[in-house]
Amino acid sequence: MNCVFVKNPIGGSKVLTGLLALTMCLLIGSSALARSTVYPTGTTIFKPELAQANVFVLAVHPDHVAVMDRNGNEYNRWPVEKNHANLRARLLENGDLLLASSYIDMAAKKALTESHPTTIRELSWEGKVVWEYQVPQGLDWHNEVIKLKNGNIMFPAYTTLPKSYLAKIKDVEIPWWGSLKRSKTNMRGDVVMEVNPKTGKTVSEWKTWEHLDVNMFSPMCPINDWTHMNSIQELPENKWFDGGDKRFAPGNLLINPRNLDEIYIIDRKTGKVVWSGGHGYKTGLQHCHEPTMVEKGLPGAGNILIFDNGLFPKTRDRVGQTAIVELNPVSGDIAWMYETKGYSNMHFFSKTMGSESRLPNGNTFISEDNAGRLFEVTHDPNNPEGGEIVWEYVMPGFSQRSRIYADDYCPQMKAIKRVCTPYAVIPPANVDFHVPGAVK
Repeated sequence: MNCVFVKNPIGGSKVLTGLLALTMCLLIGSSALARSTVYPTGTTIFKPELAQANVFVLAVHPDHVAVMDRNGNEYNRWPVEKNHANLRARLLENGDLLLASSYIDMAAKKALTESHPTTIRELSWEGKVVWEYQVPQGLDWHNEVIKLKNGNIMFPAYTTLPKSYLAKIKDVEIPWWGSLKRSKTNMRGDVVMEVNPKTGKTVSEWKTWEHLDVNMFSPMCPINDWTHMNSIQELPENKWFDGGDKRFAPGNLLINPRNLDEIYIIDRKTGKVVWSGGHGYKTGLQHCHEPTMVEKGLPGAGNILIFDNGLFPKTRDRVGQTAIVELNPVSGDIAWMYETKGYSNMHFFSKTMGSESRLPNGNTFISEDNAGRLFEVTHDPNNPEGGEIVWEYVMPGFSQRSRIYADDYCPQMKAIKRVCTPYAVIPPANVDFHVPGAVK
């Protein structure tokens, strides 16, 4: 099969086009879950002596959010209303839950990419509403909400570009695909909103089309879905800024317009893009999620962790393979990686969601969302896959960027009385395991 590489309108990087790319997209799109029909749920692997001690997991299910220990015992639960989807949940230091969700009218049969009423709220540990904010009509919230250090909330939302910017969009000719009529589409970009949750008033807005090139795009995506922002981080204190690099000023914003396959740092005071980048492994970022600068005091502090999904790969040697990449943002070097090896190896693949975080012991927590698998890997540069799995938990459905917290993170967690001491879980060898009653 022949394929063609062409210069892409997104800054000259190469994009795989033609029948091979189309085949890859169809293959990846056809399988959301890379696991068998019958599979175990709950904790499937746990090596307490190697895993990060003294933590709880915030497991984000489709219909509830729960605090649990490593053996799967629940200690608190926040139900999610029926027909609410696309959750984003973060535990706050006072024990409240910051939760965003969109109401999906099943009868209307609207796709998730269309506009849906969205509520952002803060819930107490007991589930009472502390405050509630409705995202205004005309803005289609998706994928992220954070609470800033100043107490405001920040989130991205789709909206159609102004006519003056739509007029700048050009059609593009790409071999095999022909002409992409981008200029004939009501292109949607993202506006990053900062809102005072107590008053509901907008404090600031940052609009992608005012700072990024509207003719920079991925031809793999729906034509009208230009940026597709999915995460924001308020930069923590870091060694780069301490050393005089003002691009990394604490409080600046690390954002991820997923569809552009680049991540950016925005100067909070001027709104300008002061840093952009990604990695160079197997032709670079592939629709990643959750770029996060590692905080001071943690192994790898100052580096940026990225959940690189591997969706729409540009080379045939990375089909349906997700990788966790730790990037040095100054040198551009990859400091560490986790991926599974092998031809078309889908033991680790989440095509549209996912997150990761660095733990105090140097391990990395991973939420493989499409597969509903949460796991922790060691930081081993001598391991070709990047580390050993020392804890694994399989949800009955998918996850939505579950997270992990120290057990003294908030007063309510400090007060939890564990039902048991953490105990090891050793899975049977796959070749020897049979469903009970299946073999006589």
